[in-house]
Amino acid sequence: MTFNYESNAQGTPGDSILDACKKFAENEGLHFFGISDLDVSRDFQWFQEWIDASRHGSMDWMKNHLNIRENPELLLPNAAAVLSFGFPYSLGDSWSRGGDEGPRIAQYARLKDYHKFLRSKLERVKQALERHLSPSTLDWRITVDSAPLLERALVANSGGAFVGKNTCVIHPQKGSFFLLGEILTSGDFQTPAKPQSETRHKPRTEAGGCGTCKRCQVHCPTGALDEDYRIDARKCLSYWTIEHRGEIPLEYWPWIGRYIFGCDICQLVCPYNRPVEASTEAQSLERIKGTPDLMEMILMDQGRYEALFGGTPMTRAKRSGLRRNALIAAIVTKDPRLDSHLKTLALDDDPVICGTLVASKSYFEK
Repeated sequence: MTFNYESNAQGTPGDSILDACKKFAENEGLHFFGISDLDVSRDFQWFQEWIDASRHGSMDWMKNHLNIRENPELLLPNAAAVLSFGFPYSLGDSWSRGGDEGPRIAQYARLKDYHKFLRSKLERVKQALERHLSPSTLDWRITVDSAPLLERALVANSGGAFVGKNTCVIHPQKGSFFLLGEILTSGDFQTPAKPQSETRHKPRTEAGGCGTCKRCQVHCPTGALDEDYRIDARKCLSYWTIEHRGEIPLEYWPWIGRYIFGCDICQLVCPYNRPVEASTEAQSLERIKGTPDLMEMILMDQGRYEALFGGTPMTRAKRSGLRRNALIAAIVTKDPRLDSHLKTLALDDDPVICGTLVASKSYFEK
């Protein structure tokens, strides 16, 4: 079914599809980024080159379903367009080189199971669109980190935002602290044509673009943003503290004293995120407030782990990873309470904890 992008379902005066989406998204506290077709061929080539260069590290799951990443219409029969939405999640963090605030958790990870509440918001948007387009027999599919989409490419193709040198989706007026969700639809909304020129390497204007700015690259503590618009996961603090299983190389330890889960530095220093304002929508949600006590994390059993972090993105690192990260942070910050637990931890049944303790001797000798 084909709809004119600038008219309602009947082609008569009224809200355009774009206006309707914006209105329904606003009702749900979402920022609407735009509508695009499903052609991501140019970005898929970038993604394939990134995989071929092994910059994904040990995240081999990213090599799965490459056919869907290249052809997102495979996710929905007769898919013709995708609606992209962003939920603002900034909790108001700022950045200082001194790091006196102690270890942090990346802001998105403090929210309780954003997948569920974001999906429910998109479901209500979809229902409102169905009523707006009535009568219609469109097919829809909602995704929130639940399908192998090149979602940043889809957002950029819509013209509502762009992908920055830190590889994040950036809205020219609202920054980059967004959780993304999509609604695929069989409705052909006759989306505007994408720019034919390369969307990266654009000069900085009111409409977006990084231009010559390199703040994210300069401030990245581990050099993960060593190439414009591409990240090397093998150097990224988020990769080591979230995705990696096992011991963490000593060279990344100092920065785990700043972030025990994830990292927001490349976003916090971005000019598009200044001033950083806390999202009223995110502030109203159930979330982890502050950083849990390091010693409690190091010593937590499975029950305490579930009580502290159940329903949050932090479970991605599993109990072993969170204990490891907290232990490194305690070692780096020289937490005096650690001494009284060294003998017990040396006999821990988790080899990653034992190995991290052994490695700590080399850390202070380097």
